[in-house]
Amino acid sequence: MKLTRFAFLASLLLLISSACIEHEIIPPPSNKVDLNASFIGYINGTQVELTQNVNNYLGFAVDTQIVNTAPVLSKVIFSSGMASVSNAQSITLAFGSLEWDATGNNTPTLPMFNDFHMTNSGNPVPFKDIATLATNNINGVQVSYTDNTGKFWISRETDPGQTATFTILKQASDGTGDYSLFEVTFSCKVWYVDPQTSVEESIQITNAKLRGWFKR
Repeated sequence: MKLTRFAFLASLLLLISSACIEHEIIPPPSNKVDLNASFIGYINGTQVELTQNVNNYLGFAVDTQIVNTAPVLSKVIFSSGMASVSNAQSITLAFGSLEWDATGNNTPTLPMFNDFHMTNSGNPVPFKDIATLATNNINGVQVSYTDNTGKFWISRETDPGQTATFTILKQASDGTGDYSLFEVTFSCKVWYVDPQTSVEESIQITNAKLRGWFKR
């Protein structure tokens, strides 16, 4: 009887100790796209370098849609750049325009998004004004720059010899969206117009490289 009672108590203790064991919870693998941005180039003869998470600089990506009624195709212009909440200096590059039929889709499909950027990878893209990209079936880029004093400078398509060359590094998706990660090299002239006097002045951006992403 004592032996039976001992066996019962041992079994009970074993069950209790097994129930108290904490099982390790292994999180599912993350597929989050690694987004990193940087800029380096000469602006008005001075080297400027912006790095993500340094001096509060972060990369960003936005798009501008021009939605038309069919049969006129709609357009989207993609923008990517770097800015800081604690520094006025920033750089933005706009690239477009991707055309699509907005009748059945609010945005271009993922294959259209990927194909548009891959097709333009490795090929020199001319500089165009945003107004041209919004109204014409043509691809182009426009660069805008804000200096340390807050003055806003922007490129013009009328200046000769300006091109940008993209390299698509990766195309990937996660729970926040679809991305084309890229590097682009360019040189251009940017203009500032005094709002009080309308006097214009320009500076050069040369040997510039922007690393960022476009988002669908």
